[in-house]
Amino acid sequence: MAEEDIISENNEQKEEVIKGRWWDISKEGELPIIPAKYDRIKDWKMDPKGYFLIKIYPETNEIGVGYCTFPDNKLKAEVRGKTALEIVNTLIREGMISSLQHAADMGIELCKAEIAIKKGVKYVQDDPLEI
Repeated sequence: MAEEDIISENNEQKEEVIKGRWWDISKEGELPIIPAKYDRIKDWKMDPKGYFLIKIYPETNEIGVGYCTFPDNKLKAEVRGKTALEIVNTLIREGMISSLQHAADMGIELCKAEIAIKKGVKYVQDDPLEI
């Protein structure tokens, strides 16, 4: 770490400054390390707004997302786009997602679908992507 990256506030405490793209980020002392864990069965919670069926359309390089309401299991709309980012933000903007967990899960699944199209591999929702 370069000398200019350390700013001394006083003799007892040093603040580390990380040069960021848009802002400098300060860090004081040691950060806690939080182990990541998730159980797909125990930790999963149904989004009351509904759920999604994801399909890829390789012929048009598009991802289709069918929006289904719950508990009536009715297909209400399909959102189509070419990137995970534009689709997940559309789902949020249109009020089809109400939980952060669901939004994160959709981001992951849509990235897998986008990669599958780009690499020409099979995509099955909720299965590992085999490249």
